[in-house]
Amino acid sequence: MSVQNIFYQTSLIAQKFKINEVSESIFPTPNTCEFQFGVGVVKETKFFKPHIHKDAKRNISNTSEFIYVVNGKMTIEILSPSEEFVETVIINENEGFLQFFGGHKIVASENTRYFEIKQGPYNGQDFDKRLINEDSSK
Repeated sequence: MSVQNIFYQTSLIAQKFKINEVSESIFPTPNTCEFQFGVGVVKETKFFKPHIHKDAKRNISNTSEFIYVVNGKMTIEILSPSEEFVETVIINENEGFLQFFGGHKIVASENTRYFEIKQGPYNGQDFDKRLINEDSSK
């Protein structure tokens, strides 16, 4: 699988995933990250052991966000927590993007379909986000 690791200083701030290049089931996110991403590839019928997810108290200090482009394209400017520009990535059809901390500026091309996943509960924009001046992302 093609995984692009993106760093801010020495910390992994984001990852880009080319889903169609996956050949086996993997979890490419480090075990220490507050948000985990895995891709499964099943070549023959596979039976997963029945299971219950245990209650497990976790301490999460920031919001991570996963975006998957079903079709179309998104251009994402990754920003550090202090609003510094880190890198621009383009997420195309069947590609995923996971940002662990910091922020971003996103432009979705016309007719783009995507989904995003992040930790909850969502307590509203004022609690969850700090909007920034658009000029500061350049």
